[in-house]
Amino acid sequence: MIKTGKIFIAIGVFLLIAAFNHQLIAQDVTVEATLTETNIFEGESIQLDIAVTGSSLSSLERPQIPDIPGLRFLPNQTFTGSNYSYKNGKPSLTQTFGFRFIAQKPGNYSVPPVKISVNNKEYTTKAISFKVLDPKTIDKGNAERVPDIYVRLEPTISNPVVGQQVIIDVVLYFKNDIEVSNYQTVPGWKAEGFWKEELNNPAQARSTSTIINGTRFKRARLLQYALFPTKAGKLTLSPYNLSVRIRNGRNNRSVFSFGFNQENKELQSLPVTINVNRLPEAQNAEYFGAVGNFTIKRSIKPESAYVGESVEIITEISGSGNVPLLNKPEYEFPESLELYNPQENTTITRNNRQIAGNRVFTDIVIARNSGTYTIPEKRVAIYNPAKNTFDYSTLPSIVFKADLDPNAVVTSLEDMRLDIDPVIGLANWKTIQKESLSSKKSIWVMILVPFLLFIGAYGYKNYYDKLNNDSGFARSNKAKQKAHSTLDEAQRALDIKEGYHLVQKAVSQFITDKLNLPEAGVSSGKLVKEVDQKSPGSSLTSELKLILDKCETIAFAPNVTQKGLENDISRAKELIKELGKIL
Repeated sequence: MIKTGKIFIAIGVFLLIAAFNHQLIAQDVTVEATLTETNIFEGESIQLDIAVTGSSLSSLERPQIPDIPGLRFLPNQTFTGSNYSYKNGKPSLTQTFGFRFIAQKPGNYSVPPVKISVNNKEYTTKAISFKVLDPKTIDKGNAERVPDIYVRLEPTISNPVVGQQVIIDVVLYFKNDIEVSNYQTVPGWKAEGFWKEELNNPAQARSTSTIINGTRFKRARLLQYALFPTKAGKLTLSPYNLSVRIRNGRNNRSVFSFGFNQENKELQSLPVTINVNRLPEAQNAEYFGAVGNFTIKRSIKPESAYVGESVEIITEISGSGNVPLLNKPEYEFPESLELYNPQENTTITRNNRQIAGNRVFTDIVIARNSGTYTIPEKRVAIYNPAKNTFDYSTLPSIVFKADLDPNAVVTSLEDMRLDIDPVIGLANWKTIQKESLSSKKSIWVMILVPFLLFIGAYGYKNYYDKLNNDSGFARSNKAKQKAHSTLDEAQRALDIKEGYHLVQKAVSQFITDKLNLPEAGVSSGKLVKEVDQKSPGSSLTSELKLILDKCETIAFAPNVTQKGLENDISRAKELIKELGKIL
């Protein structure tokens, strides 16, 4: 027989062993927070990883990330990953949480300690100091580090004159151990004060090797734009935003690379200031806006006409330069010519790093009297930026003759007299015929109107009952009104950040209401996926992704203007209209 005292001793020993093992497990847990880079350039993306390691992670809560000065949190770019291994014959499990941020204003900052509950015990990570660097120091050669990849706007000319073509290259720089698989531009880049034309770009960008501040980089020209300044002064090009997917050849500690070391990078170029000079005065000639290498000629078609027939005065300007901004020279026409608004026809090519083509203006005139008409010669000026001076040319005078048409019929007042004789005689009486009731429209109206009213009332009652009893139907019907109300609120917002938040809220709520999805907790990726399932391959999917990404990544970025917000609100309204057709 086992004595009671021994039983109590055995239970006590068991509890001591269990408590000791639990203490060992608790002591076995480590929590560490790391930043992928502690010297970050403004506009560069960065990742905060929180790794929890232990032999047993029976209870693990997702850490709550506090506000971090100098960084802007991207809520839709969070990751989780796990890794199981054996170390010294013991099992080891690592659970990692990843959070993406965008660096903001340059300065010295710190990631505060982050609390996380593991196995019903609270752990706290250590603070991490980091610095946000000024991107301008890269080009000046005094940067504290050189980023692995960055984007730049590179103009071919820094001091053009008004109207002169300036080629802007969007250039990507990346180190040799970086591979770029694809890139995507963020729409909405504006060049305030410039006329913008996108040049024909190759399907695949080629890279060349270059050395920057002692480090070898690859240089790839992604896109080209032709800009034409429309006013003089210092004009600033806003930063260009780019999203790239890269693979890093170096060892990457992140558990989110899945063995390929791939990640998405949000890049932003520096703003570029261009000093635009005024044009000199043209001497005894009319300047019609041409800056570049142009020729101009004028012709008439036909060279003779009858009175009342139309005659075309054709002005053709061809060459390379600011083709879209060309105007027609003003001509002196005789007073007896009747003038009509000129017709315009433009042909533009965007190859070989330049804008070229021609503009044809056609003045239509009609002579109301016979005679000889002369359009005087015209001296015009074209600014040649290669010579930094005007080229002058003279358009010869045009003479044409208008004759009376010999086959025209002359109509006199006598021919126009109407021979109308008065009607005389007795009145003719008509017998009124009787109409049946069925042939009277009023009878049918009296019969059909009550019937149609009854059908309409019955349909409205069904609609009203469904609106009150079916929450999904009610949400779907009120989705557009609610979204537009939120966008109107965004338009009235004084804070641009709040405005972009409301734009994102309007678009997201519209989709969740139309599809009867949960009102909260649905990520942007889920919304894009739902829309893509409704309309596979549609451009709406990419447009939706771009506007949601922009609300997340640009809402708090520098150089976002109120006008830019208004344009994005208009884009959101148009997107909601198109989404309503497929959802």
